[in-house]
Amino acid sequence: MELVGAIAAVEGVEAHELDYSLHDYVATDAVRAMAEADTDDWELTFEVPDHTVTVDGAGEIRIDGVTVRESDVVQSDEIR
Repeated sequence: MELVGAIAAVEGVEAHELDYSLHDYVATDAVRAMAEADTDDWELTFEVPDHTVTVDGAGEIRIDGVTVRESDVVQSDEIR
């Protein structure tokens, strides 16, 4: 599950139905670069409308403190 898909799932909509772009709230190029790094020892938290999103190098995605994707290394192509 990609970040946008995870946020959309919490909202109960399809990814293309979100009223905003992830690019407006986080530097997706920076997230992609972290995902491509040789280490998984990182965590990033950012806010989008109505939610706080945390993603880490192990692949875990948490939205409002609830895990929506379990850890397993996040791939750079999952950051959209």
